Amino acid sequence: MKKNRRKFIVFLALLLSELSVETEAVWANDGLGNRSNAEISYIENTDITPPMDPTQPDKSTEIISPIPVPPGTSGPLSVDFAPHVIFGEHDGSQKNDVYYAKLTRIKKNTDGSEEEVPNFLQLTDNRGKNAGWRLTVKQNGQLKNSTHSLKGAQMSLKNITLLSPNNREKPIVVKDVQLDPESDEPVEVSRATETTGKGTWQVMFGKDNEESKTSIQVSVPGTTEKKKGNYSTSLTWELIDTPI
Repeated sequence: MKKNRRKFIVFLALLLSELSVETEAVWANDGLGNRSNAEISYIENTDITPPMDPTQPDKSTEIISPIPVPPGTSGPLSVDFAPHVIFGEHDGSQKNDVYYAKLTRIKKNTDGSEEEVPNFLQLTDNRGKNAGWRLTVKQNGQLKNSTHSLKGAQMSLKNITLLSPNNREKPIVVKDVQLDPESDEPVEVSRATETTGKGTWQVMFGKDNEESKTSIQVSVPGTTEKKKGNYSTSLTWELIDTPI
């Protein structure tokens, strides 16, 4: 079966459906009738769903980050926001170190106040049909600066749960994910069946702030040389339109 694959920065669009309803009017005097049609046409939804506050998932919010925040993908099946993983500054050592990602900072659209919330990814399925999807992630190489890699560093996504303002049946989610910087194969994070996954979903890395503080982490062996510098890599989140 042919599968449509779309990455975070790529447009993905499906759905064109039509609903027509017949109504009948009858003249009261002579019983003769005349018929009129009522019709609704649905076109492809190309709107971008803004990120929502995971602590109040019915309210949109602005993401504050030192890393530029790209817009979500448009269309009826979309990744609206992916987490910015920032491990911060640390002293180099010869010990086995574990670093944790900072929480996501948001600005509420309701009153302009700022606060930290759990790290999360948001996706939306507005296709209006019974079809599954798969969410995967891939680490694009090892953490490195311009000349040096953190050999053996292992990134993990833990305590993954799903949250939705729609109160619908939840898709399947993998609780813990280990990323492999040397592999070209993506890792599955969540998948929806024909009866799950509709509407907007937030993939939470930790159910609350306290748990989220240690839910995205990277471990670096003590044998790895930790030279001074800014180390970075990227993650590719892919939402695949495919039945399970």
